[in-house]
Amino acid sequence: MINKQMVQFPLTYNDRIGGVIVGWGAHEMVADEAKKAGIKNALITTTGLKGTGIVDEVIGILKHHGISSTVYDKVSSNPRDTEVYEAAKVFKDAGCDGVVSVGGGSSHDAGKGVRALASNPGANLCDMAARVDPPWMEVIGRFKPNTIPQVSVNTTAGTGAESTMGGAIIDTKNRAKMFCVVPNLAPSCALNDPALIRLMPSNLIAWTGFDAFSHAFESYVCKLSSPLNQGAMIHVIKLIAENLREFAYNKMDYKACENICWASCSAGVALGFGGGVGIVHGLGHGLSVLYDIHHGLANAVVTLGIERYNQKCVPEKFAEMARAMGVDTTGMTKMEASDMWFYETERLLNDLGIKSGGLKEQFGMKKEDIPHIVKNQYENDFARQGNPRDFNFNESVQLLEEQL
Repeated sequence: MINKQMVQFPLTYNDRIGGVIVGWGAHEMVADEAKKAGIKNALITTTGLKGTGIVDEVIGILKHHGISSTVYDKVSSNPRDTEVYEAAKVFKDAGCDGVVSVGGGSSHDAGKGVRALASNPGANLCDMAARVDPPWMEVIGRFKPNTIPQVSVNTTAGTGAESTMGGAIIDTKNRAKMFCVVPNLAPSCALNDPALIRLMPSNLIAWTGFDAFSHAFESYVCKLSSPLNQGAMIHVIKLIAENLREFAYNKMDYKACENICWASCSAGVALGFGGGVGIVHGLGHGLSVLYDIHHGLANAVVTLGIERYNQKCVPEKFAEMARAMGVDTTGMTKMEASDMWFYETERLLNDLGIKSGGLKEQFGMKKEDIPHIVKNQYENDFARQGNPRDFNFNESVQLLEEQL
């Protein structure tokens, strides 16, 4: 019999995404897009966004156009399955026919979870997780395709969750973050409005912006990377290197704000074009669960130490990313050029006020928690498939121990 598998991942899997609107005033189109999607009675999933007036603004726009709404505002920064079940009950009791998510990744992902449950009555949310074993491509086929529309109104620039096909939700029983997937789960339309993004505090700009950066560099070096997403991701790296500092420290810099919106949105869309993530997300998710660290910050604090683990596998890609960040690598060897990515990334982190490593001092991390993170999070996380260096349990434990 002929062995037709010439490479580890011979096929690139691309999932559909919905509409994407980027620009000043985009949030004012929420009712138009909700009507287009067939929403008459919306569940609004949100963290509350207290003090911004954004949720009230969205409610008012929907009401003005004849769309009723019910608000679920108990979503956490790292959304839990218990919150999704609670929101799903609100959705059902209120007779909702669609979701309008208002916020960052947590609000959008919680909304996806509600839709997955509404389309699969009686199903267990945690059974919908994208894992290595059983293969997630088999799991996704066990559930009915989502039929509930969602319009996502984005208020942060980093997660890309306003467009992606799955929802990152904490499995509270196993204390691990899962990526919930059923067919057709990407939102119907994503609204990215710089006017709302600009309301973020500086530390959240830094954390979410670095999240978009981590999507770009992990996707660019991963085994699942393809020409469909590589061009977008290398441009995202360039945009963030050139604009994140400016936006974090001067929110009225409208051009930097726009560029970070484009970087975040582009990274989210490109992930749907066959790109994956890797060990930074795989281990970072575990930190978020156990210590309730913002996802972008969790990725940021472990990036330098952990990506050194991958450098030997794909030095040419790290060199290419260094050039995208503005480094002239003329005359350097491949390894010397790849070292410059780490230098530039360390400088970016320092400029954003983010300290690398020191997980015990910064977050109270315990050494005895590390095997749990590796076994219950990264070992069976779909992110492991894309990492350029093969998984090794003991090496992964050691990597986190070095970050203590």
